[in-house]
Amino acid sequence: MRREHYLLVNGYSTNYWGWGGEDDDMHARIVKKHLKVERPPASIARYKMLKHKHQKLNPARMKVLRTAHIRIDSDGVNNVKYNLLNTTFYHLYTHFLIDVGEQPK
Repeated sequence: MRREHYLLVNGYSTNYWGWGGEDDDMHARIVKKHLKVERPPASIARYKMLKHKHQKLNPARMKVLRTAHIRIDSDGVNNVKYNLLNTTFYHLYTHFLIDVGEQPK
């Protein structure tokens, strides 16, 4: 995703904690802003999920997802709060370690 497209959809929602819903929310944002998802054939590009620890399923994910189209301009890049803990520069990318705090009650 290009930077300008990520900013157009206001990035990922800040309302998802635990596992589930954030990818569907991003898809709703992409559709709402009239962008197109292109999936090149496997002979050109392949996608692999990053290894990660499985988290607890978020029971509120569907409730949050139903309001994705309403929150797009007020929930995401423009309202995220975090503390930058570390920055590591690599040849092809930069790794940022951030702390987003505790899950809201």
